[in-house]
Amino acid sequence: MNSSQVLAFLVDALVRLPTRRPLRVGIDGRSAAGKTTFADALADRLEALGRVCLRASLDDFHPPGYEQRERTRGFTPAEYLQEGYDYAKIRELLLDPLGPKGNRRCRLDYWNSHADQPFPEDWLDVQEDAILVVDGMFLHTPPLRKHWDFTIWLDVDWQIMLQRRAQRDGTRGGSAELVREAYKTGSLQRHLWYEQSVRPHEQVDVVIDNSDVEHPYIVRAPRPTRRAP
Repeated sequence: MNSSQVLAFLVDALVRLPTRRPLRVGIDGRSAAGKTTFADALADRLEALGRVCLRASLDDFHPPGYEQRERTRGFTPAEYLQEGYDYAKIRELLLDPLGPKGNRRCRLDYWNSHADQPFPEDWLDVQEDAILVVDGMFLHTPPLRKHWDFTIWLDVDWQIMLQRRAQRDGTRGGSAELVREAYKTGSLQRHLWYEQSVRPHEQVDVVIDNSDVEHPYIVRAPRPTRRAP
């Protein structure tokens, strides 16, 4: 399959879901798996069909002081899973308002971690047939796992993850050096902790191998019983 065919398959699955409120779609996966690019492309396809589509990222819901902590004492893998994101805020500002008892008034971001200040309060009143697409690395942590109507896991192996991150961040060196750097910064351990303790790839509706971004393929298709209330 090519990327266009995979996107068409997902769009068809999403528009068939019956609901009386916005759909909340999560795209999870390892760092540099291509989540943001894939989420943007999916949103574009949905909008081309005339559906209102909202885009958000878990990275815009870090807690205040996140960058400072990363530069100083950092996080253990367990701490990062619990404290690296403000799960309460993304539920309060975004996921709950679009949920079964929500008023459909929401915000798509909360905290600009690079500037360590809040984003401007840009509130949206969302129509009931809208679709929210959120990308993030830890969308299936216990505080969030029940707040999605449909989720996708983008799968890449560790070597591809490290190579893409090196290209994105301008890191030089061979495979062994990339692995050492990932362990040094703790990024690899965070992923391992998440995947071993939460097992997100077993909870999603669709698993997509995104090793080749031009030719992804569907490893597991949607469960037919998954529906949003």
